[in-house]
Amino acid sequence: MTRFAIISDLHSNTEALGAVLSRLEKEGVDSIVCLGDVVGYGPDPEHCIDLVMRHCELTLCGNHDEALLRGAQDFNPVARQVIEYNRRTLKPSLLSSSLKRSRWRFIESLPARHQMGEFLLVHGSPRDPIHEYIMKTDVIFIPDKIRDIFDHLDGLCFVGHTHFPGVFTEDLQFRDPAQLDYTFTWDGQGKAIVNVGSVGQPRDGDPRASCVIVDGHEVRFLRTDYDIATVQRKIYDNPNIPDLCAARLEIGK
Repeated sequence: MTRFAIISDLHSNTEALGAVLSRLEKEGVDSIVCLGDVVGYGPDPEHCIDLVMRHCELTLCGNHDEALLRGAQDFNPVARQVIEYNRRTLKPSLLSSSLKRSRWRFIESLPARHQMGEFLLVHGSPRDPIHEYIMKTDVIFIPDKIRDIFDHLDGLCFVGHTHFPGVFTEDLQFRDPAQLDYTFTWDGQGKAIVNVGSVGQPRDGDPRASCVIVDGHEVRFLRTDYDIATVQRKIYDNPNIPDLCAARLEIGK
């Protein structure tokens, strides 16, 4: 089995994505897959799409990618404002360049789920691959939800969406990367769900970009520093993106 990386929730953050891609090149991974949400929140949707098209072997559809195409009716006001701006920026017109058209076609082509050997890859959850959040608090407050999600799973599943890395196990436990010493080893028999965290907008209190490297049945969580101040300046200078999208980056919330 190849040694590959999984990234997710890039959210138009070129600085974070570039830093992660450089780190993964040094790590010598064989390939990179993306669990979606290439766009939204950040200032560089076009560049992020270009980088993903160039570097990722597979990219799935996240809820922000879907909203780019179909509308953001169920989004909060901040997320809706940015995705509508992204849509105006990215949607090609009759006279658009071939590159702009190829970006739009790329988003249109993204699948909702992918089975990679023993591993299921989705953005949200096994039973709702684009929209459903699997929250760490669900194991305490909505355990039946977690049990039903595991009933939709045969082995190991990788997700993003919540921007909060960690591992859910069948015994209704959630462990964050620090509790796992940043490495989780799957036994190949039971079921587990690994949230790879967010590259472009972490929300677990650690502002560093998050991703994982999968080597056989071993999953290693990586955190990578990037130039947050530059992204913040881009956002503050863009009247189409609320300042909250910049402020939260430095605190990882």
